[in-house]
Amino acid sequence: MRSRQQQTLVFSIIGGIGFFLILTTVWLYLRQHKFLKYENKLYGFSLKYPAAWAYAENQGGAAAIFYAPAENELDIFKENVNIVIQDISKNPMGLEEYTKTAIRQMQLVFEQNLVILESEPTLIDGRAAHRFVFLGKGPEAELRFMCLWTLVDMTAYQITYTAIDAKYDKYIDQVKSLVRSFKIKQ
Repeated sequence: MRSRQQQTLVFSIIGGIGFFLILTTVWLYLRQHKFLKYENKLYGFSLKYPAAWAYAENQGGAAAIFYAPAENELDIFKENVNIVIQDISKNPMGLEEYTKTAIRQMQLVFEQNLVILESEPTLIDGRAAHRFVFLGKGPEAELRFMCLWTLVDMTAYQITYTAIDAKYDKYIDQVKSLVRSFKIKQ
């Protein structure tokens, strides 16, 4: 009889630990896959970003920057998505010319350290857009960038995901969801 009570106690403890592990896994999954709505009335756009990410507005020329959480104390670079809104009314151009100009500017900035991985038409919010993916080799790390842009009237909307190359794939699905949710209020 005593041995049966011990078995029941052991199974109860194992079951409790299993239940706790399942709850923890579900919580972590939902935290990574839950998205919050962000709206920028000043620049006329909205999007959904991962709930675990932080954001800042009007920094470094970006309307908004979304930061992935630090993985640990040694994580010196936070993968991020920034949204830049550019008035092109003083130099009006179409998407094709804007694309050539944007790529040329990146080539000037990165010089021989730029490695183009992809350059192709795409859509942002149902509008014609361009997707440009490249490696930018720096002195401390190799960064991978995914830049997307579209034009609406005389405004360019640029979305750029920046990650250490080795971590690029870790967040790409969340970034793609963010890009798909991007809406322009015009």
